[in-house]
Amino acid sequence: MQDLKNCACSGKSLPRLLRPAILSTLAKGGSHGYAMMEELRCLSVVGDRVPDHAGVYRMLQVMEKEGLVASDWKCPESGPAKRHYHLTARGRACLQRWKRTLGEYRHTIDMLLKSL
Repeated sequence: MQDLKNCACSGKSLPRLLRPAILSTLAKGGSHGYAMMEELRCLSVVGDRVPDHAGVYRMLQVMEKEGLVASDWKCPESGPAKRHYHLTARGRACLQRWKRTLGEYRHTIDMLLKSL
């Protein structure tokens, strides 16, 4: 039997869920990249793998261009400057829409599971 650990059926590689995961993380309060990666790491969407840092930063750039997130630089007295991300009003509205969409997905998934 084939090893299905990295198969799409594991549900551990759902890139479409990266957007709502980022929005949800930022809804708790603004965050810099490293802290956000740590929170995303706890989600089962990425499984036991480390989130793709480059992919997350690319997504943040896209989301910033779309007006969903905004960023600025924080320059602590010691250590390097860090880009700090936060949700915009548009981002909060998008997150609310994601909540409805994910609820609809859950309903569909529940129906699929009942038919198995």
